Formats: sequence, C-alpha cells, structure tokens
Amino acid sequence: MTDARDTPVEALLEQLASRHSELLVLSEGSLAMKSVARRIRELGEFDMSLVGRLEPGRRLVHRSWQGTMSTALHRLVVPEGVGLGGKSIAERRPVWVRDYRTSDAITHDFDELVAREGLGAMLAVPMIYGGEVLGAVYVGIRDEASFGDQVIARVEEVAAVASVTLVSSERAKLQTGVALEAERRRMAADLHDSVSPVLFRIGAELRSLRSMDDLDRIRDRLDEVERQVTSVSALLRNSLARLNEQPPERRLAVAIQEDCEAFEERTGLPASFVALAEIPELAPGRTEALTSVVREALVNVEKHAQASTVVVSVVVAGGRLTVVVADDGQGWASGDLAKAGHLGLPLSVRRMERVGGGVSVVGNEDGGTTVRAWVPCVAEGTGDV
Repeated sequence: MTDARDTPVEALLEQLASRHSELLVLSEGSLAMKSVARRIRELGEFDMSLVGRLEPGRRLVHRSWQGTMSTALHRLVVPEGVGLGGKSIAERRPVWVRDYRTSDAITHDFDELVAREGLGAMLAVPMIYGGEVLGAVYVGIRDEASFGDQVIARVEEVAAVASVTLVSSERAKLQTGVALEAERRRMAADLHDSVSPVLFRIGAELRSLRSMDDLDRIRDRLDEVERQVTSVSALLRNSLARLNEQPPERRLAVAIQEDCEAFEERTGLPASFVALAEIPELAPGRTEALTSVVREALVNVEKHAQASTVVVSVVVAGGRLTVVVADDGQGWASGDLAKAGHLGLPLSVRRMERVGGGVSVVGNEDGGTTVRAWVPCVAEGTGDV
C-alpha cells in the first residue's frame, strides 16, 4: 500500500507545487477535500467519489462528494470497522467489493443508503500521513465491477498526495498562529521593559506635585515630566520602527502576504499565502524579483482570469526556492507571455533570469493558470543566498 511515509518529503512537496488543484485548497481543508473528490472521480471515470475525514471518536465523516444522485451518503458518519470505509481505515489498506450489497467482506449497516445511490462496485482507500490515518477516499460504479491493481495504485497515489495537502494546510495555519502569538509576546515584552518604567516615574512625579507649594519646584518637576514624556515618545517610535523592520528571511513572506491582502481588497476575491517550508534568507535582488513575479501574476488574475480563488505558495526543494501562483479561472488563451495584456510578466521573467532563476506559465487541464518562479537557494561558488 502506498503511504506518504514511503515517498520523500521533497518529492511530495514538488508534487504539490506542480498541481494547482492542491495549491488552491491548501488554506482550507473542506475545499481540499472537494478538489480531491473531483479529481479522483475523473481519474478512472468513476460514477461517484466520496472523501471522508477522520474526526473525534475515530469516526469517518463524509465531507465531500462528486457524482452522487442523492444526499444519502452526504455527511454520513461511519464508525471505524463498519462498512467499506470503516474497514479500510481500521485495517489501513484499500478495500473493494464487486457488489456492495451482496459482499460478505464488509458489514451491511449502510446497504439502504448505498442502494439509493444505485452503487455496485466500490473502493475505499485510507489517507495516511506519518503513520496517522486522516480519512478515506471512495470511488463507486453503478454496476458490478472489479478494481485492478493499477487502478488501486492510482487512487492510492491521489490519497497520499491529498494527505500531504491536508497536513500542510493544518501546519500552515498552526505556524501562522504560533508566529503571531510569538510576535505579540515579543511586542508586549519590549513595551513592558522600555515604556512601563518611564510611565511609572511620570505617574510618581505627577503625584508628588500635589503636596508642593513652591512654584519653582513645581516648574522643575514639570520640566522633568516633560523630558520623560519625550523619552516615552521616542521609545514608542523606536518600537514601531522595529516592528516595521523585517529580518531578511521574512521579507519575501511579508511581501507576498501584503500583496495577497492588497489583491483581496481590490477584487474581493480570496487570496491565500501558504509556506510549505521554512523560507531561507535570500539576497535582496532575488526577493525583489520573486515579489515582482507574484505581483504581475496577481494583476493578470485580476484582469484576465475570471477566477474565484487564488493561492500563492512557497516550496523549498531540490536546492531551489519556488513561488507558485495558482488560480481556478478560465485560463489564458495563449502561452505567449508577450501578448497584449501580459507585457508586465515578460519584464519579470528577464529580471528572474538576471538573478539566476526562471519562470513558467502553465494552463491547467481543469481550468486556471499556474505561474511558477524559482531561484537557487544558494548561489554557486559563493555560498551566498
């Protein structure tokens, strides 16, 4: 059985970077499952597909589907070991039946629901990552049939990549939350250590004025308070300036995030940024060149794609850093980057070439366009990044 553990992590990340469907759903698990259900059904021209997530209580819940004729199997809760999917996650292997309702290999708790779908042959494959079962994918045929080893292997491959997609999505959300929390804590500590003592002294000086009758002494104390207020203002300005400064390894991520937010504000369309790996420090020229490609790609999505979703992701694998902009729009009518309306991207391509990188633009079979830009993580012969 194919397990994501058996595939090198870099290879799986490269798969994610090359398949815009996964990129488009990295930031949202439910969208990920919908995309998997669609693609896995098309994989073998099956009549129906389902994707279930393993939820608390070791229960498999059908969350996404394609090709169903009724709602009978929608959001169905499947206990571990029960039915076809329950057996596949319990035994951690593909399970298939030639005819669901007559098979003696599974329990028949859901026969009535399966009959309402008119299903005969069904295959369930667990999604496994790092030894943990995340859920299962199903395919069904409205007739009796057998599933050969080649078909099962292809479904297993999709299940393995889907498991990486889910894990990457969750990790991206977790890392974002941890980073934000760490930043908040750092800001609070900086302000506490620098500003709080001065504010305390100002308060003490003002309280002491209440007991003073000597105007000269009052003036002296007010002068001291004024100096301390000026000091606090300077500390606050310095703190804000440090917050605006980004370490080199964060500049690319910050720039992409800001561009995605600006895109959303302009268009009202969701634009997500997902880092599938820790971003290394890059030379300023490479950061600027990659950022230029992202901006031009987002402009082209806005002008031409008629998309509903766009995702920008970063992958570090094979000695290079790759930034991918994927949309689910109508695709470009031509691969010619110099055509009218795409003049900005060729300029970015030349800029990428000057820093030792490259750009590709690919129209996807199921719609949309993927723009990919890459640079070496380490410059040859220099050790510079």
